[in-house]
Amino acid sequence: QKTIPPSARLQFAIDQSSTGKEATVLQLLSLAKDLPPSVECSNCGNVECLDGQGVVGIDKFTVGLKLRVNKSSAYWGGNGGPNAGKVHAVKSVNKNDNTVHTVDVTDGLQWCYIVYENIPTFRYGCI
Repeated sequence: QKTIPPSARLQFAIDQSSTGKEATVLQLLSLAKDLPPSVECSNCGNVECLDGQGVVGIDKFTVGLKLRVNKSSAYWGGNGGPNAGKVHAVKSVNKNDNTVHTVDVTDGLQWCYIVYENIPTFRYGCI
């Protein structure tokens, strides 16, 4: 379930200004105030899901986080190499050397660097 953040609601109202739909927009916004608070993504933890974006910083890697290979990173070989398309899940994090222990559905466990040549090696795999 995705709810619309207040900033997007305001932008919607602004975009409808002078369209003749102002009364309808006001009614919609009055209904929206009763919506539940924004829901965080169950994977990345953000209200605005980070699916497909690079995971930057060791503190963002938590046990259970679902990841996909960053095909832009040479760490995996050309266009993600044999790991392209695989879903990884974080099993443990080593903050001393910026590595994560991951498991994927076909090859089992492996240690991976989170950055290679200044490019994140993983992207969020939320959806």
